[in-house]
Amino acid sequence: MRTLRALCIASLAAVLSLLGPALTAPLATQAAALESWRLETNKNGIQVYSRHSPDSRFKEIRVHCEMPGTLAQLVALYTDVDNYTEVISNTKRARLLRRVSETELYYYLESQMPRPVANRDVVMHLQFQYAPAERQLIIHTNSVNGMVAPQNDIVRVPSWTGQWTVRQITDSRLQIAYTFRVDPGGELPTWLINMIAPVAPYNSFMKLRNGLQLPRYQNRSFGFLSPETAQR
Repeated sequence: MRTLRALCIASLAAVLSLLGPALTAPLATQAAALESWRLETNKNGIQVYSRHSPDSRFKEIRVHCEMPGTLAQLVALYTDVDNYTEVISNTKRARLLRRVSETELYYYLESQMPRPVANRDVVMHLQFQYAPAERQLIIHTNSVNGMVAPQNDIVRVPSWTGQWTVRQITDSRLQIAYTFRVDPGGELPTWLINMIAPVAPYNSFMKLRNGLQLPRYQNRSFGFLSPETAQR
């Protein structure tokens, strides 16, 4: 019984740690009452909050943090789908499905689970929106259907929604607010999902912090991040 419980917890943590480009749901506005959120984790500059949602049995999760980096580094990391296995926790494989433009793409991702729990997979739609006056980047993500057929022995994530609000507060430092909700599918009980949901994002953001410093994401530039392009 303890072994099964441990496997369930590890499996759920693996799914929830894939928060990178793969999550999207309406972001709670900055004006939302803070008292509606419960602080779950607060260490190394990363705060993770949770709250119950009236329209879902799953908790909504919110992360606040600051970390070294630039908006261009973050965009470079999240558009580098082929390297997700190195920078996004528990990714077994990932591939780009369609690059619509510099600010929009679709990708497939499979999350590695501990045996005997089945791996999870999802197809994500990722969009960037830049506000130059505020030096603020909004990242919209949501799971979509129909682009990749369900795979044998892999559980398709039914719903994954989230939104990032990222501000460049100095030339080399980011402030991040991230809100998401995910249904990992399969037969994991709701109480267990809600128990682990606030825990896994901390580990993911620690890995993101390290990933932003990789040489491949330094000195990058994107047209839509320039004030002139964004104002067109």
